[in-house]
Formats: sequence, structure tokens, C-alpha cells
Amino acid sequence: MRRAFFACISVGLIPLVILAAVTALVFGDKAGVLPDGLVGFMQFRPFMMAILGIVLGGWFSRGRVVYAMLVLAFCYWFFIGAPVVLSPEGVRFLRLATLYVVPVNLLLLSFMSERGVFRKRGIARLLFLALQFFALILFATRPDLANALYALLNTRFIELDGIANTIPQLAFLVSVPVVLVLLAKGRSLEFAFACTLPAVFAAELVETRYIPFGYLAAMGVVLGGVVQEAWRMAFVDDLTGLAGRRALGHALMELSGQYCIAMLDVDHFKKFNDSHGHDVGDIVLRKVARELSHVGGGGKAFRYGGEEFSILFSGRDMAKVYETLENLRKKIANSKITLPESTRQVGITVSIGLAQRPESETDPWAVLKEADGRLFCAKEAGRNRIFAG
Repeated sequence: MRRAFFACISVGLIPLVILAAVTALVFGDKAGVLPDGLVGFMQFRPFMMAILGIVLGGWFSRGRVVYAMLVLAFCYWFFIGAPVVLSPEGVRFLRLATLYVVPVNLLLLSFMSERGVFRKRGIARLLFLALQFFALILFATRPDLANALYALLNTRFIELDGIANTIPQLAFLVSVPVVLVLLAKGRSLEFAFACTLPAVFAAELVETRYIPFGYLAAMGVVLGGVVQEAWRMAFVDDLTGLAGRRALGHALMELSGQYCIAMLDVDHFKKFNDSHGHDVGDIVLRKVARELSHVGGGGKAFRYGGEEFSILFSGRDMAKVYETLENLRKKIANSKITLPESTRQVGITVSIGLAQRPESETDPWAVLKEADGRLFCAKEAGRNRIFAG
């Protein structure tokens, strides 16, 4: 439960902070406590945020981010640009259509893999987006058709009181399962996509002055998702979900006082890969990583590279760490994995080298190197054991 809580916080913190900040700006403006310059030119800021998101999405080759920002930018134009060139009936239809266009497109993005921006599939996505908005604007140019579509999209099922009655009910029913699906994905970008929907709904319901705030919040949370995705790319290993070697380097720099470092290696991994294939090898690494993520004893696991892992125990002495690692070793040795397309099960074992920081040592990399040397000794001594010197 604790790990799940912190996982939710790590995924959702930035988008929720951005939503809260923009909401605070709205209330501050309504209360008249903000300087005029802070909200001046607000109607242009969502476009600036969209450009920033598109640049970052292109820089990190995140085509889904570019697509999402374009969706939001086009929908925002329906509010501030369309009234200049279209009839009131067409604008009313387009504004309501945003409550369907945004959730449906974000839902589709959540099931798409990253294919870059300027590759064939990335360009196909952009063409699909352009086709959607061309069709919407074409419908909006005909007031009779726009009125008919507005009536359809504004279908109501029950009569409510107060502000609740202003919420487009059919759009709300479409968005609720979309939000649930996005949250169920458990990834930072999908969480950001889910957070855009309350902001987009708010933009439709609030007075005209505050529409830019809604889209600023929506684009801001997607931008926050980009930042979290960039962090994940740099510090988290995709295969195992553990912190990667870059994160290990940062963690080593923060170590001080008493600590222990363990180096762990999957026994006979190359032979295992050669016999059963790389897909099975990946299953083994994920299985070991899952056990390492619950190592306990104050340990934090990292994927060092290949089939090798590191575990840092800050503020722990060797005796307590040894017991923790022995329990881990036994748990892995007693576990089995089932080979794909087969009922046959195979076992996994690991070898571990353990080193404690000497009082005279100030370089944690030297301690890690000592642990790596002891890992080699554990393998030389027969594997499936811990060597602590």
C-alpha cells in the first residue's frame, strides 16, 4: 500500500500541482488580489505553452505529446479565434465539440506507441488530426447543420439543479470512462492526459474571461507529463522498472556515514538466454527486479547493467544487511518461472557480493567496486551464495 501511494504521488504530483496553481490564479483574479500585469495577455499564453510543449515533444521524440498539444491548441482556437470568422451557431457547436474531441483523441493516444514525430506513423497521426478539425470547421460553417449537431452533442438524460444542469451530460458520460482508462494505465503522461479533462470542461463552463486559464492548465499538465517522461527516460530502466545506472550515480553521491553496497548477478544468465531465448531472459530479469524492489531492510535496488544489479543500504551494518540479502537469495532460489508456450518451469539463482564502507573510505564507487569483486568471488565459489569477505 505504501509503495502504491508513493507511486501515485510520483506519477501525479506535477500535474496536480499545476492544476492547483492555475486554480489559485483564477480565485486570486476573482478576488482582485493579483496585479493586472500577471493576467495580461492571458489569451495568448496557452498558445505559448502549446509551442513549448511541441518543441519539447519533438526534442524528446514524443509524438504523442506533439499530437496532444495540437489537439488542445486547435480546441482553444475554437474559443478565441472561431468567433471572428464563424457564425454564433458554428462557434457554439465547436465549443461543445471540444468536450468530445479532447477525451477521444487522448484515449486513442494512450493506446498508441511512440513512433516519433516525422516518421510515417507520426505524420499519419497529424493528418488524421487535421482531417478531424477540417471536418468540424466545415460543419460549423453551416448554421443549420451546426445547430443539429449541437442538439445531438448536448443530449440530456435528467434535469438537475444549479450549475450541475449546465454540464453537458453526454460529454460527461463519455469522459468518465476515458479518465478511468487513462488513470488505470499508471503512467505519467496518461495521468497528465486525464488531468486535462477537468480543465477542458471548466473552460466550457466558466465565464469568457477565464477560458484561457482552463486551457493554460490543460496544456500545463501535459507539459508536466513531458518533464516526468524525460525524467523517467533518464533515471528509470524500461525493462525492469528499477532505477537505472544514472540514478545509482546520484544515489552514491548522497551516501555518507555507515552504509553497505551489494552487487547481485543472475547465475548462468548467458546460458539461460542462449537456451531459451532473449524473451525468456527478459522475463527472468523482470522477476528478479520485482523481488529486488521489495528487498526490505532499508535497501534500494538499481539495475547496474545487463543481468547485474546494485543495492544500497544507507545507515545499515553488514550483519543486518547480510540477513536481508540471505532472505532475498532464498526467495529467488525458491521461485520458478514458467516458460512461454510451455508448462515447464525453471528456477533462478543469484550470486551476491557485499561490502561495507571502511571508516577511511570516502569514495562510494570504491566500495561498489569492492562489492563487485566479492560478487566475482561468490560466482567462483559455486554461485547461489553471498560473499562478504
